[in-house]
Amino acid sequence: MYFHSTVALAIQAILFNVVIAKRQQSSCSIKSGGSNATDDAPAILEAFKQCGRNGRVIFEPTTYYVNSVMNISWLENVDIEIHGKLLVRTLNECTDIPYWLNNSLDVGYQNQSTALILGGNNVRVNGYGKGNFDGNGDYWYQWIRKQPNTSNYPGRPHAVTFDKLTNSAIKGLTFFRSQMWTMSIINSHHVLLDSILVNNTGNWAQSSNTDGADTIRSSHITFNNWTVYNGDDSISLKANSTDIAITNSKFYNGLGIAMGSIGQYKDEFETIERVVAENIQYNNTLHAFYVKTWTDDQNGYPPNGGGGGLGFASDMKLKNLTANGLRGAAFAISQCTRFSGAPGQGNCTNSEFQVKNVVIEGLSGTSKSTRVASLQCSAIAPCTNITILDTTLHLENGTLADGYLCGNVENSAGFECNGVPCVGGSATGEC
Repeated sequence: MYFHSTVALAIQAILFNVVIAKRQQSSCSIKSGGSNATDDAPAILEAFKQCGRNGRVIFEPTTYYVNSVMNISWLENVDIEIHGKLLVRTLNECTDIPYWLNNSLDVGYQNQSTALILGGNNVRVNGYGKGNFDGNGDYWYQWIRKQPNTSNYPGRPHAVTFDKLTNSAIKGLTFFRSQMWTMSIINSHHVLLDSILVNNTGNWAQSSNTDGADTIRSSHITFNNWTVYNGDDSISLKANSTDIAITNSKFYNGLGIAMGSIGQYKDEFETIERVVAENIQYNNTLHAFYVKTWTDDQNGYPPNGGGGGLGFASDMKLKNLTANGLRGAAFAISQCTRFSGAPGQGNCTNSEFQVKNVVIEGLSGTSKSTRVASLQCSAIAPCTNITILDTTLHLENGTLADGYLCGNVENSAGFECNGVPCVGGSATGEC
């Protein structure tokens, strides 16, 4: 009952905030230049300047060639209709990729950056199931594998950042081959993201670090009816993400729902609180749900290094989950985050960031791993009140997965620990 009422109230509150009296005074239909020789970004920016307040901005059913960054952060009571495609120009490693590396917009967290910032109040974006963003990611996926830093290369942009977006709804959009993370949601509150498809499967290069969405310093965010194909976190909640709902969604090939990484900034207090996930299907993902925190030792600096952060992740509830071919432990906690190219991670059990009050109720399906849970927690701030109920996973041969590996777990319920987890650095929940 708790799950259903919480999610329903969250969606109802967001919809109430975005359904307001429309005082549209202007309408702007954007014309495309027609080829990648013309940058459509100036025309797009001009349309938003004219019609981004109490108006309507219309992308026609054609291709728009986006050759430069856009910061559209002044919106107020606007409808945005996207009937066509926004294609990011990345056709040449010698000219296009250096442009984005040098000009992508800072998002104010982890030294990350973005190609597009969209922000404002009472913003309604509708793609009608046809509008899409194409990041031309194959070129990025091929290029990044040649670099010494393949995790978080400086300047490699997110496809879109919703920054300071409030009382808004985004729906009916598709994102293809995002350059890096598809979507970062930062400093945003009361936002509904509904009926979104993310497909970061490369045509001729394997994608990496292409999260479906990441929330940072945001609250009352609802992800409903998402489908994500990618090679990293399906959806990730990072620092100060509170009152987040993930419902009625399907995730393919990635890492599953992630809490973190968090605790990366020394002495900073951050939280993840009141998270609900319900009616989720996982297909060939690594985990269903996992938590990743940094140790208490600061080793290097973000985006790849860090540590020494304070805080907690609490009140996280998941229900009605189904899995097809999980690749690792269904539920994992690792308090020793380490990314490729970072300095040594230090003591893997000394994190002061605590994980507590987790309820997982109802997971069925198949797994390639015998581990239902791998909980590598801190000895300084042990994981407490971890409950796992009604979980039935089978291997391909029909054997029941029954491994519950625990380190520094207190007051667990619904399962008995029958082994110890691997203790070591990891970016994906298990070392």
